[in-house]
Amino acid sequence: MTAPRCLDVAIGVILDPSGTCLVARRPRDLPQGGRWEFPGGKVAPGESPARALARELDEELGILPRRAAPLITVAHDYPEGCVRLHVFTVHGYAGSPRGREGQPLRWVPVQDLPGLEFPAANRPILRALSLPDRYLITPDYPDPEAVLRGLARTLEKGTVRLVQLRAPAWTQAEVLALAREAVPLCHRHGARILVNADPQTAAAAGADGVHLNGVRLAQWAAKGARPQVGDGQLVAASVHDADSLGQARGLGCDFVVISPVAPTATHPGARPLGWNRFAELARAAGCPVYALGGMTPAHIPRARARGGQGVAGIRGLWQGEGVGG
Repeated sequence: MTAPRCLDVAIGVILDPSGTCLVARRPRDLPQGGRWEFPGGKVAPGESPARALARELDEELGILPRRAAPLITVAHDYPEGCVRLHVFTVHGYAGSPRGREGQPLRWVPVQDLPGLEFPAANRPILRALSLPDRYLITPDYPDPEAVLRGLARTLEKGTVRLVQLRAPAWTQAEVLALAREAVPLCHRHGARILVNADPQTAAAAGADGVHLNGVRLAQWAAKGARPQVGDGQLVAASVHDADSLGQARGLGCDFVVISPVAPTATHPGARPLGWNRFAELARAAGCPVYALGGMTPAHIPRARARGGQGVAGIRGLWQGEGVGG
């Protein structure tokens, strides 16, 4: 039997300069009725998602987007069928939003959106809105003081708000000791930090979550259980192909890092995936995705244009002394 075709939907996350977002309440007689949603609607045959977004926002709200950028593409299976959401952030528009179809509207601070009831397919959108466009991975220095000095220097630049503490050659006790110093350092600079270690170490350090490498991802996938790191904490994973991406999806990871997208100095023998394959995996991820491998901040627009959240990296984001690992 042929799998049913997904219904393509264009969605607009409309943001104003104060950091609030426009949401609408779904009619109660529709599937997922009564829940809040981001404005948008079906993509017509032969219509691009961007053009559908402009049409739908005009029909629903009486506005025309002026500045819209891709945020994430999400496919979700409901009992009544599959939907594929093409999500854009809208930072500028002509007109004044009003519910032209009688739908209640509400401006909500982005940080308060998780407190509203949204359709299940919108959960990855909420996660994407909460994540920055770059994900720093700390280099594998043998000296913890060098890690902390470099991390402080990087955070002081003000461009990094999400960090992965990674020290693969260290013992669990050494990672925990370093994490207990790195966590408050990140928090003082308004950054979240995940620890690339077992979930117990991440939790004991007071980190904002855990990052699963390939080995740990496979282990947790075999258990069929998401790591427990505390309410509101993040679970991320490193993936390299469709199989590991499927493992991450099965665990309900909050975001993933796909690598290597381009050749890297640290892994010269690794065969890069390229941007086309990255885009394919990003579309299938069902969660925010970072591109890793030869990335710098200059690659962020390219990653976002291909369905990514942004870029992850060591050399391209680190401000400390010479990078190793």
